[in-house]
Amino acid sequence: MYSYILDVTAANKKIPLTEEFEHAIAEACQNANTTTNSQRYGREFRFISRIDPYTIRLGLKAEKAVIATRAISSITRALIRTYDTDKLETLKYNGSILNATVAEQHEDAAEIYINLEPYEILQSVTEIFFGQGKKRNKDKKVAEEAADKIKQIVIDYKSRTLL
Repeated sequence: MYSYILDVTAANKKIPLTEEFEHAIAEACQNANTTTNSQRYGREFRFISRIDPYTIRLGLKAEKAVIATRAISSITRALIRTYDTDKLETLKYNGSILNATVAEQHEDAAEIYINLEPYEILQSVTEIFFGQGKKRNKDKKVAEEAADKIKQIVIDYKSRTLL
């Protein structure tokens, strides 16, 4: 799972975002989450907070890596469906309604390790069994627990292949 924090402003940077528009953005997040596109691609928007009079912070989670600043178009489409179009006109600049910048992004830890190459797995196993001398006590304990699990997997494998 990929997580993004987006800072969203009006495309017309001179226009502050009203409290009414803040609520409309929060509603647009909910609306965008129900679209076929968001459900198909596992995307979920959430309103986080107002940063300043011009900026609203949103969160985006996606099953696959996305260009988060382009994914904001889902919010724009939801706004067009649900918000007064005359009020949206004041936010426009160069044909855009919103502008987003990525404030933070990361891949959830478990997801990072799913795609390990076989040599990386072998390096980690070697480190678990033979690299404990360089580790802190807490890390040694984690390595010992992992080594016990690996041993059990090998024992199970060996016992099944001998039958």
